[in-house]
Amino acid sequence: MNESPNESKRVSVNSLCPALSFNDQEIERMFAILDEFGRFDPPAGEISIAFVSKSEISRIHEVFMQNDSPTDVITFSGDPDDGTAGEICVCPTIAQSYAKENDKDFAEELTLYLTHGYLHLCGFEDIEDDDKIEMRNAEQVALKTLVEQRAMPNFSLRL
Repeated sequence: MNESPNESKRVSVNSLCPALSFNDQEIERMFAILDEFGRFDPPAGEISIAFVSKSEISRIHEVFMQNDSPTDVITFSGDPDDGTAGEICVCPTIAQSYAKENDKDFAEELTLYLTHGYLHLCGFEDIEDDDKIEMRNAEQVALKTLVEQRAMPNFSLRL
């Protein structure tokens, strides 16, 4: 990889959540750090991030997975031939609710969702029990890496 973790990572961020505050460069750096220091197999191409509402994530979940319940994150693989690594759709409202109910930090919870989506793009799965364990371990490695490299994005959500 040619990019430094301090340079812009190939990330496109779109937010359909006007109450969410974030810094695009922090998100780009997060993925660059994971690519460089995370010991994962990162996909080639641009990563698209979409912050969406609870109703939108429910709609996406139903259309693509035949389940109309809201979920926290949905990941779609890209096509390296087209220069796309994939898209990560995340619902900040669900992250906020979960964080509040479980006495967790909202920014860390949302970063976990982005990390989870990234790991899916790196080939991790979480359907089978063994895969879930592997995914949870990879999430912990990724989050530890982000903390060590001081690359945790700062998010806030106005309710």
